[in-house]
Amino acid sequence: MMRACLLVGFLCLFHVIEAQENTDSLRENWENTDLSDSLRLKSINQLAWEGFLFSEPDSAFYYAQLHYEFAKERNLKKEMAVARNTQGTSFYMIGNYAKAMDYFYQSLKIKEQINDTLGIAATLNNIGMINDNQGHRKEAIENYTKAIEFIKRINGYNKNVEIQKTFVASYHNLGSLYLNDNPEKAMEFFNIALSISEKLGFQREQAYAYNSLGHIYSDRNELEKGLEYYNKSLEILEKIGDKGAMVDALNNLGILYYDQGNYTRTISYVNEALDMAQKNGLNNGISDAANILYLCHKALNNYKKALSLLELHMTTRDSLQSEANKKEVIRQGYKYKYEKQAAADSIAFANQQEIKNIKIAEQQTQLNSEQTQRFLLYGVLAMIIILAIVLYQGDKRKIEAAKIIALQKEEVESQRDKIIDQHALLEERNRKITEFNNNLESLVAARTMELEKSLDQIRSYQHDLAHNIRAPFVSLMGLLNMIKDERFDSNENEKILQELQNTSDKIALVLKDISIELNKPEDNINDIEV
Repeated sequence: MMRACLLVGFLCLFHVIEAQENTDSLRENWENTDLSDSLRLKSINQLAWEGFLFSEPDSAFYYAQLHYEFAKERNLKKEMAVARNTQGTSFYMIGNYAKAMDYFYQSLKIKEQINDTLGIAATLNNIGMINDNQGHRKEAIENYTKAIEFIKRINGYNKNVEIQKTFVASYHNLGSLYLNDNPEKAMEFFNIALSISEKLGFQREQAYAYNSLGHIYSDRNELEKGLEYYNKSLEILEKIGDKGAMVDALNNLGILYYDQGNYTRTISYVNEALDMAQKNGLNNGISDAANILYLCHKALNNYKKALSLLELHMTTRDSLQSEANKKEVIRQGYKYKYEKQAAADSIAFANQQEIKNIKIAEQQTQLNSEQTQRFLLYGVLAMIIILAIVLYQGDKRKIEAAKIIALQKEEVESQRDKIIDQHALLEERNRKITEFNNNLESLVAARTMELEKSLDQIRSYQHDLAHNIRAPFVSLMGLLNMIKDERFDSNENEKILQELQNTSDKIALVLKDISIELNKPEDNINDIEV
């Protein structure tokens, strides 16, 4: 049983191709410094893609490098990422996937720095495409899946036509990766791509999705379904005039009818495919159609016709192989050229690196010597500083101790002066006390003499008073008493007696007062403080 395998894959390099312009005109724009930076960058990018990328990838790389350096000088990150993407594509074109991957990752890194979400998704698709071509299926699925996730982060992504085309391509490529081992998963992705394409009117994408779904139904032996989807694909392809895809669709219909044993229908569709392929120079279509027709005519025992178709198939296949070989020779030539240049660059780099290493070693030796000298100098300086600190601290402590001693000395001297003053004061007091004591004795002696003299005088006075005054007074009192007792009748005598009585009373009072005054010195003497 022959199975349909003529699938169209979306290997997206994600570069928007502007209207074709003459390479000379683009080069002139790039070299014209009077033009704006944006126009010059647009021109050189277009020059790399349209002028050289698909014919002279090395020239495309050269112009992309000019693009990159110009953008880097002006710190235009997005343009730097675009240039690196072009360089990655140039290596992809010659089959140098390692270099292509390197430049795509450089582009991705810059896009991540500037948060260019759509750019990140595009580069992840490019990396996924390389993994797909190298048979790294798991990595390719991861790249396409991440690209879809990034696209979904873009605000309004479902309203942007270019973004939706990228979306469709990612889903279609995912479906192709799952086609052989997980047809159900593949169908899920193809249906998503078909739904978006129908919604936005992407006819080519619809046709490719129908073709892929027809392939799955054919593998399931659901031939009616397969036939339905192949016819839908063919109908759209005829409208848009995509001859290459139409040839593939016609051949797929022929394979489906061949599996049913309907050789007449097979021959009808495949003859149409063969005629269209021959008119448009589509050698792949010619080879596939000739091989299908060969099998049909062989089954119908039409050996002569089958043989001619087999010859056509072999001739076309050989031609394709030759073309492939030529392309491979060209690719290998480019690869050899790049590898040779890379080797030369590597040797030059190694020599430069060796010279650089020698210089670095010399510089390192010098630096080590200078460093050792610096360390010694720093060590000496550190010791001097430490010694100075120690001395300073010692002097500081000495100064502080001296200050304390001086203060203590001042305090001692002050206390000593106070003691001396107190001692002098005590001596003065002692002197005054001694002097007072000495004076007191003489004073007491003098006063005592004076008192004794006064007492002698008082005693003499009292004695005189007692004998000279008191005795006559007592006699007078006695006479008066005697006269009273005789009771004189004469009134005149009573008056005289009364007058004598008054006079004696006054004399008694005077004597009493004199006696009191005379007794006071004795009391005063007792009051003197010794």
